[in-house]
Amino acid sequence: MFLPFTQFAADQGGVGLGLSNSRRSVEANLGHLNVRDLPGSGCGFTVYLPRHELPQAVPANGGAA
Repeated sequence: MFLPFTQFAADQGGVGLGLSNSRRSVEANLGHLNVRDLPGSGCGFTVYLPRHELPQAVPANGGAA
């Protein structure tokens, strides 16, 4: 399902890169992309990304008082 240029849906309107690119992007950010079957509906996708602490902002004057 995550292979590039692969499509499984009846609608073959794209080139088959969406899920492949999505998974690579999520994994490049140390996350996971999971898929589960939803019988009668299709598939559900979940993206898990790690939470990162933001660096403290440096005052515009460099901290000088």
